[in-house]
Amino acid sequence: MNVSLLAVPYNLDQLRVGMGQAPAALLQAGLAEQLAAQGHATLLETVSIPASDMPREERIGRIQAALAVAVTQARAAGRFPLVLGGDCLVALGTLAGLARPADTGIVWIDAHGDFNTPAISLSGYLGGMPLACAVGHGLEALRDACGLMPIAEQHVALVGVRDLDTLEAQALERSAVTVVPTQGVIDQSPKLDAILTALAVLPQIYLHIDIDVLDMAEAPGVDFPTSHGLHIEQLLWLVQQVAAQGKLAALALTAVNPTKDNGGRTVQAALQVISAALG
Repeated sequence: MNVSLLAVPYNLDQLRVGMGQAPAALLQAGLAEQLAAQGHATLLETVSIPASDMPREERIGRIQAALAVAVTQARAAGRFPLVLGGDCLVALGTLAGLARPADTGIVWIDAHGDFNTPAISLSGYLGGMPLACAVGHGLEALRDACGLMPIAEQHVALVGVRDLDTLEAQALERSAVTVVPTQGVIDQSPKLDAILTALAVLPQIYLHIDIDVLDMAEAPGVDFPTSHGLHIEQLLWLVQQVAAQGKLAALALTAVNPTKDNGGRTVQAALQVISAALG
């Protein structure tokens, strides 16, 4: 497979700060060499924008617009877009670049729901809002900036979640998003098989992996660690189930923070996950 490694070295709009250092850490740990050993040809591209003093949300919009162009160009060249975040906002640019929203499903693997909006968020943290934004709730300016048309909620599965704000949980309950909590993955719930089978009828699937879905004992290098998460073997199994549907159009790996990664365990886990998805 020809793979475009799309490095997005931002934590929100901050270049190479915290999670923004993840692309470099993954590459330094041998990601390109690992993919080559699996038979993939890689091309590296860094997505960035000029420094400016414009408002944060506007800068994020420009980052996602640049990523959308990079994803579109990769696909047009016959390359698989492998997006290396940064935070989970990279989903917006990736989905915009894939286009064809009516034909797109999302498998969002994350300890958190990322289903807050500015109206209900307790913190106002934009990185906790991208899934809601992707299906048309909140942050309209970001969707407009990168040309993202909302994805249908019934085409979205939120998997491995275990940490939701109260209003966020209520918003998910009102939505058509299918939610499979951590225990559902551990138990290999039949519900999960049904979801993947249903999504497989769609022409393309975007797989989003926030590495904090792993238990914090196995992935300490994250900004929002939570206990009672998945073990690496469980995450690898899950990713392989999604990939086996044969519909992956793009993959984003997010939320590694190398500055907090004791012993490099989180980076190594991320490399295993990418290998499982593209193996």
